Amino acid sequence: MNRPLPPPARDWALLLVRVLIGVVMFAHGYQKLVINGIGRTTDGFENLSIPLAIVSASFVTVVEFAAGALLIIGALTPVACGLMLVIMVGAAVFVHIPNGIFITDGGWELVGVIGAGLIALAAVGPGKFSVDHVVRGRQSQLERELERVTSR
Repeated sequence: MNRPLPPPARDWALLLVRVLIGVVMFAHGYQKLVINGIGRTTDGFENLSIPLAIVSASFVTVVEFAAGALLIIGALTPVACGLMLVIMVGAAVFVHIPNGIFITDGGWELVGVIGAGLIALAAVGPGKFSVDHVVRGRQSQLERELERVTSR
């Protein structure tokens, strides 16, 4: 039969996907922020003719760094995925699509796969092993308590 993974396997798969994508994005943000610095990153964006290079470089750096960390722990997952998806679309449009599909030619395959993973995570959620899951559970518990208290 063709069925989705059972819940325990699904949660482990989501954890793996979330952490892998989060680490890749965090590493790129770290590289731009700490290793290259915003100045060199901005120069690189200017050389690629990316509009508003200083603003774009700063936005990309902060989002990759912060949203990558959020994705690793599974916090604010839809927001983190959405912000990183904006970056992947920008990278595809401004840099990679003109070079075709293959990464060896500077193509869009890597940003496409990362973008697809981000869309999937935003669609199905971060899974059981996430901060979002813990927060959602506590919110539900508080709502039940409030309902019990107010229904007296």
